[in-house]
Order: sequence, then C-alpha cells, then structure tokens
Amino acid sequence: MAGYIHADIVKVVHSPDGAFKIDFLRRKDGLYEYRGWERRREETPITDGYYWGPREHSGLYQTMEELEQMALQTVPWLQAMPTSEG
Repeated sequence: MAGYIHADIVKVVHSPDGAFKIDFLRRKDGLYEYRGWERRREETPITDGYYWGPREHSGLYQTMEELEQMALQTVPWLQAMPTSEG
C-alpha cells in the first residue's frame, strides 16, 4: 500500500470490481481528506501490468464522518455500493 508523507491512511475502500479505490487520510495537522485512485493497465516494451492512477480528491474536513459523507455524495461508484447499515 502506498504511503503518504503528510498523512496516515485511516481507511481504504475498494470498488466491488477492483477498478477503483479511495484512501481516507488523517493529515499530520489533524484534518482529513481522501484520495481516489483508478486501476490502470500499462503495456510498454519494458513492462506489462497494472498501476494505481490518481482520480478524485477531496478538500479538507474536520472529522472523518464529514469526509465520509462528502465522499458518498461525490464519488459515483461509492454511491452505488451496498451498505451494511439499515
């Protein structure tokens, strides 16, 4: 799992098909943000494989709960995922 210099990964959510993921981060200054990634295929004469390419990212939030609510409102594949609640 990739690390971040400015933050610790609190939670990672993968899409059901494995094509996308979101890293939920707690920054060193105490604020929260997320970084979205897309699994991409790279085919070159030297290498043939997959890598995580950047996709969406959030602003900064005071709490993890606020961050998760914003992610659910703005990331389409997250909206489509079944929830364990209710």
